[in-house]
Amino acid sequence: MTSNRNLMCNKSAVVVLHEQDSDSIILTKRSQHLRTHPGEICFPGGGWESCDKDLWTTALRELEEELGIQADRVHRIEALSPERTHAKTVIYPWLATITKLQPFLMNENEVSAVIALPVREVTCQENYQDIIVSKYGKVIQSCQFIASQHFVWGATARIMKQLCEIKTLIK
Repeated sequence: MTSNRNLMCNKSAVVVLHEQDSDSIILTKRSQHLRTHPGEICFPGGGWESCDKDLWTTALRELEEELGIQADRVHRIEALSPERTHAKTVIYPWLATITKLQPFLMNENEVSAVIALPVREVTCQENYQDIIVSKYGKVIQSCQFIASQHFVWGATARIMKQLCEIKTLIK
């Protein structure tokens, strides 16, 4: 993906948060009343704003807005590869750790549930499959994480799948 194409897209940043105590990756379920992606499973995060110093700052700001987790509790490991959504947003994921998710305060205006997926399942290549989804008035070829009762697909599943290649970084 060229930087010129990125300039024409909206930018978002997410925290791919590894909770060490439970050895889980933390996801959220978006509230049903939200205008975009209602009820979908995603990482904590959101859109870049001009007040953000950089995209890591965006990810941390959104993590605090959604779950009340302050930046000083989170340890950044590394940036993962950006993923482009079908809605023309480029998502910049940041792998990070937190010792324990609690205490957190879920912002119910944005988040309806917090989901913890075991790292051993997230980092297993066999838990991903290609799918066809009808969305946005078109047929989309995508990816789905199948080792969960929740429908985790699209950019979120593609970001999770990156962890299969770098599982040694998650300790």
